[in-house]
Amino acid sequence: MEKIGGVLFVLFIAAGFIGCYKQVSSEAITPVDVEVVELNASLPSSEESDILITTHIKKASYHFSPRTAETPYTFILSINGKEIKETLKGVEDVESKIDAERGEGIHYALKKRLRLKPGKYEIILKSEDGKSAKIKTELKGGKLHTLRFDPVYGSPKFGRSKHFREGVIYYEIYLDDNEILK
Repeated sequence: MEKIGGVLFVLFIAAGFIGCYKQVSSEAITPVDVEVVELNASLPSSEESDILITTHIKKASYHFSPRTAETPYTFILSINGKEIKETLKGVEDVESKIDAERGEGIHYALKKRLRLKPGKYEIILKSEDGKSAKIKTELKGGKLHTLRFDPVYGSPKFGRSKHFREGVIYYEIYLDDNEILK
């Protein structure tokens, strides 16, 4: 009886491992060819597509966590799983055209132009603060697409205006100047 119980136990464990196995489609593991090109590069051929990705963030400096223009900030772009890590230096900033970014702080801006094959892509922006935004889109050949991630700061509480000192709560996404609804 013990042998039967032992055999059943081994079969049960083996069945569990077999059930956990998942066939991954070859499309999901196909590497993406991403080429970083100059911001002022000429338009791509019809067999290629460019996307200009921009985002920014303003960070405050506190006594217990001082931040200067030399303090780096990291963004990670993921295109169909291939990650591009960008560590930026900031610029000391007081004035801003954006109400939520007025006041003393360090401004970080990312502007990256990538050349890809035309097709469907999942593009994810991740910030070092743990915030992220994702878009699935199809890029057409021979065209320069623009993708903008605009930070939305803080949470509105009792009519209080949003401010960069409260931190980013999410990113609004604009593809070719059209807002993408979540």
